[in-house]
Amino acid sequence: LGGRRRAIAPLIETHGHRRIAFIQGPAGQIEAEQRYQAYREELADHGLELDPALVLPGDFGQASGAAAMLDLQERGLAVPAVVAANDTMAIGAITYLQAQGRRVPEDVAVVGFDDIGEGQYYWVPLTTVRQLFYTVGQRAVRALLDLLRGEQVPPRIVAPAELVVRRSCGCLPTGD
Repeated sequence: LGGRRRAIAPLIETHGHRRIAFIQGPAGQIEAEQRYQAYREELADHGLELDPALVLPGDFGQASGAAAMLDLQERGLAVPAVVAANDTMAIGAITYLQAQGRRVPEDVAVVGFDDIGEGQYYWVPLTTVRQLFYTVGQRAVRALLDLLRGEQVPPRIVAPAELVVRRSCGCLPTGD
């Protein structure tokens, strides 16, 4: 979860945000659940209480990112920062915010996960967490070979992850 938590820590530590909304992925989907767990843990580690009103449903689609922002607006819940469980929902959130005259990151910082190509070149380049799937693929093949040899393997293989800082969180990118 370490790499996943990197998406949230800068919003708290660098930008001082205390109210951070989270757009969840599909219930029961392992990546979505792990990203939500990272959100909860990072809030707790910084002494921030989880506000269930700021946890919004999502389905990994762009429309659900926009719907989450609409939901917050309709309930009168202004937040300075949003973390989405994937980049596609983050882009949906940004699109909605901009259509409402809100500026990203000046009014609302937005962070996603997955580092999809569209996020790199979006209107506001998206800060995200990149998972190194090539590395996890190598580890999976090694684990399979170890299993075939009758050796012990870990019960779970975790994809290494790194924060890719771009404009949408409010930081000036260091390069990408």
